[in-house]
Amino acid sequence: MSAKQIRPTTVTIAAILHFAIALAFASIPIIGLVYGGDVQAAAEAEVARQGQSPDLLAASGLAFDEHGVAIWAPFGIAAAIALLGFIVLAGKRIGRILAFIALPLVLAGNALIMASNATAAAKVQALFDASDDAAVRSLDAAAILDAAFTAYPSWLPALEGVRFAVVIGGCILGVVLLALRPARAYFRRA
Repeated sequence: MSAKQIRPTTVTIAAILHFAIALAFASIPIIGLVYGGDVQAAAEAEVARQGQSPDLLAASGLAFDEHGVAIWAPFGIAAAIALLGFIVLAGKRIGRILAFIALPLVLAGNALIMASNATAAAKVQALFDASDDAAVRSLDAAAILDAAFTAYPSWLPALEGVRFAVVIGGCILGVVLLALRPARAYFRRA
């Protein structure tokens, strides 16, 4: 039986990156929970400014106050990534294997989220345009989204930038660190 190995710095940093990614994933839904009511009110005020009933948003299935899967999915992902960080930190071989699977999936998922956010106005406008209700079709989605966005704190874009950097950089660096020789040798032990 071999003596207990000391955890390499590369493994410790990779585990810490998992915790940072988890925190980054949870940050935006937390902001949504805190500011969601204000954002919804701002969107409804813009609909009223456009001369329509604010109830049209709900009737169209559009809500800006965070709830349901928009909240629990990111928290679930954050919890899973944090748990994986603990497994890596504990030196369990399965943690390294799962990290090689999970981190690229998180990276791909984050890219899809960013792409979806970039096309949000077009998607909402298409939803409005496809409505059978003329009042809904008359709505300007870009103006509604702009009004909703102004209800968030002014530092949100900076947080989103940090979140983006942490998730992208953390996923890539985490995989690289776990692929290095010290990590391979550490997880290979009996």
